[in-house]
Amino acid sequence: MSLTSSSTRQDALDQYNDNLNWQGNAAKAALAIEAVRWLLVNRAQSINHGDRSLNYESLIDEKQRLEEYIKKHGSGVNRAAFTQGRMLT
Repeated sequence: MSLTSSSTRQDALDQYNDNLNWQGNAAKAALAIEAVRWLLVNRAQSINHGDRSLNYESLIDEKQRLEEYIKKHGSGVNRAAFTQGRMLT
């Protein structure tokens, strides 16, 4: 899934949750970091959904871990970056 400017917060959370086990898989890491970037760009201070909550400071740490992993293991993986309404690969 590629996130766009018309994606919802739920779309980004779903993509992030679907790729939580990104370690060892550069494609999943690329999808997870795309979701993290989307959430950081379109953030409130925190999200509370049902019995879950998400603090954006923790996403910054996760983003760094994902970037380091992709830098080491992501050669040949199409990486997407969210920018106002279009996807860059």
